[in-house]
Amino acid sequence: MKIDGVVAVTGAGGGLGLGFITEAARRGYRCLALILDESQRADVATATAGLSGAVEIQILDVTKPGDFAFPADLDVLVNNAGIRLKNLPIEHLPLDEWRLYMEINFFGAVELTKRAIPVMRARGKGLIVNINSGSLYSPIPFLGPYRATKGAMMAFTETLRCEVEQFGIGVLEILPGAVRTGINKESVTVRVAHAVEYPDYAPMAERQHAMYKDTDFRIWEIEDAAKFIVDAMEDNGGRMRHGSDPGSDASAVSGWRPNGGEQQIAPFIARLTPEKTT
Repeated sequence: MKIDGVVAVTGAGGGLGLGFITEAARRGYRCLALILDESQRADVATATAGLSGAVEIQILDVTKPGDFAFPADLDVLVNNAGIRLKNLPIEHLPLDEWRLYMEINFFGAVELTKRAIPVMRARGKGLIVNINSGSLYSPIPFLGPYRATKGAMMAFTETLRCEVEQFGIGVLEILPGAVRTGINKESVTVRVAHAVEYPDYAPMAERQHAMYKDTDFRIWEIEDAAKFIVDAMEDNGGRMRHGSDPGSDASAVSGWRPNGGEQQIAPFIARLTPEKTT
């Protein structure tokens, strides 16, 4: 699909979302940067100043979109807005926090997608890009609500693709690897999980931290990941799932539950609960 309309990105005020907008503007696309609050406007303006693509900035809380409507020439929607809070055990997470995750990470994307489909259908073309997570490949502890929203996103994306392909609308799902964003400063790949505060879970949290410290684990810069993903957006005639770098891209092809997933899940758990192995 030739992209000749607007590229809209939610959560564009920082991190990977800002990376998308900057890379798209660098390539000359007209962009709509949807940011959460006014304090992020200057960062977007600074990052995109002097680039060949025009960038419009608009405040949008994906959980309260009100009467927001996409422009009639919307070509690409990138559902990127999301949160990840403290990495805690499931039993210690209040239900309201689970609801917050779902409202932002999942329902926000659903609502924006619902509004984008009629616009794209009228044009006979379009592309919806859902930013998911490579954390789905392993049963990573202390990411319960985050991974739950991303699992929902995966099922949603598959059904979405089946429904809208008939209208000339493409669908991509991006499962990024580790990217140096603000959300990843508190990642279990970088620091010991907050679950260490609970004695019953502290040993697992410590083992998890040691496991990642002992792994040759590359964290990619936002600019590199954004280029990789925008390349996939431009070449969207093939597979639906992509990563944000060569490694995560390979996992996007083979990593989602081959042979039912037991060969992925059981060894991962065994590494974190060695006392249970025989």
